[in-house]
Amino acid sequence: MKALILAGGFARRLAPITDFIAKPLLPVGDRLIIDWIVDNIKNAGIDEIIVSTNSYYERQFRYWIKCRNDDISLLIEPTRKEEEKFGAIKGIKYAMDKYGQDDYLIVAGDNYFDFSLSQFLKFYEDRKSPIVAVYDVEDKDKARRYGVVSVDNQGKITKFVEKPENPESTLIATACYALPKKVYGLLKEYLDNKNNPDSPGYFISWLITKIPVYAFSFKGTWLDIGNLDEYRRAFNMF
Repeated sequence: MKALILAGGFARRLAPITDFIAKPLLPVGDRLIIDWIVDNIKNAGIDEIIVSTNSYYERQFRYWIKCRNDDISLLIEPTRKEEEKFGAIKGIKYAMDKYGQDDYLIVAGDNYFDFSLSQFLKFYEDRKSPIVAVYDVEDKDKARRYGVVSVDNQGKITKFVEKPENPESTLIATACYALPKKVYGLLKEYLDNKNNPDSPGYFISWLITKIPVYAFSFKGTWLDIGNLDEYRRAFNMF
């Protein structure tokens, strides 16, 4: 299994900070956001880690890898501004085209969570189907900002609605996925049919109509560092 960290966006909601610094390279506590993710991935036993970013932030990520003195691959999307960005789904396929079809652990580079990815991957190994990490935000107003998930008593996702106006629940998808090798063909089909290439939620809502997709529910701390208020909250936690 390979790990892919998505860092190809331009994080305009965090401007002007992100005019100068890529969001995953912002500090939270005594580490950068991306360091929390990489360390969790390594603790789960995955050695091949790919970070996908864009040309605008390329030098920053190369310097970060040099400072870590770590064997991390850097994939550069040939984009330098928001209007050119690939979007997460197209970015995932771009990475699979470059590094080969395989099982992939995919994590957004702007998420802080403290659950063990080892538990997540064991859940995946038991099912060998696509897995989405889900979290109960316990607030329907907050849930409206995310992909809202419904599951059956076996944990299979029965419904996935991206940013609904009236959420049916407060269980939301986080940007952490395990995808088996067989998903590559479906990813290609999704994009060939001109579906939304950006938010992974749109792909998951399409994917559950094709094959079983399961939810891994976790508790603890999860932060989507998408705007200044959330970043301030994450910073203050430490």
